[in-house]
Amino acid sequence: MAFNSVTALQGLVNQSLGKADTATAQQVVSVGGLVLQGVLAASISRLAGHVDVNALDAALTKTLEGTTELERVLAAGPVVQAPAAANVDQHAQ
Repeated sequence: MAFNSVTALQGLVNQSLGKADTATAQQVVSVGGLVLQGVLAASISRLAGHVDVNALDAALTKTLEGTTELERVLAAGPVVQAPAAANVDQHAQ
């Protein structure tokens, strides 16, 4: 079974490292994801008796994707907002 949460975790790690990072770092993240997939697959028999594994994976995926988005927004910095249309009209007069 493939876990979407592992893919989401890889996305977060890749974003944190930066896409411009070395090919070696990207390979390490990829291999780490494969190892984590294997560990989770081996743990399914124990987890399945206690939780809905698919629901847990979906919840973890949402959490990790949300964290990735939060990091992206924070890294972008403050947004300079344009003046409201009413203010632009007043300044024009």
